[in-house]
Amino acid sequence: MNKKKIAIINGPNMNILGKRELSIYGTENLESIESKVKTLSQQFSIELLFYQSNYEGDIVGFIQQNMDDIDGIVINPSALSKVGYSILDALNAKPIPYVEVHMTNTASRGDWHSESIFSKTAVGLIMGFKSYVYELGLQSINYYLEEN
Repeated sequence: MNKKKIAIINGPNMNILGKRELSIYGTENLESIESKVKTLSQQFSIELLFYQSNYEGDIVGFIQQNMDDIDGIVINPSALSKVGYSILDALNAKPIPYVEVHMTNTASRGDWHSESIFSKTAVGLIMGFKSYVYELGLQSINYYLEEN
């Protein structure tokens, strides 16, 4: 059985490669987030690709470069609130199913977020305070791929 290949992509602001500190919710860093998602990926027999960039063009380039090999995407576009349409275009080009995740307690901001949930390849939108949104996103995209 071939492993599904899922990309976890992060835009600016969230910065999975940095550190997120909220005194009430604790500290999360690259290792804590990746270890949780990697454990889950092993259970589902998924190969993960991690990618983070502060530039929309870089994210589009990553998607375009890997689109033939990626089965699905978990994406946290974060600060891409008023841009990001080229990311939607790249996701829709193949098309590649994706789940949008946010580590926040507020509704998604900006035009990209309001339109992204209507994208033909959108599988879901998950929001929460901690990195469990990545685990839920990975579960969601995995279940979607198994059913379709």
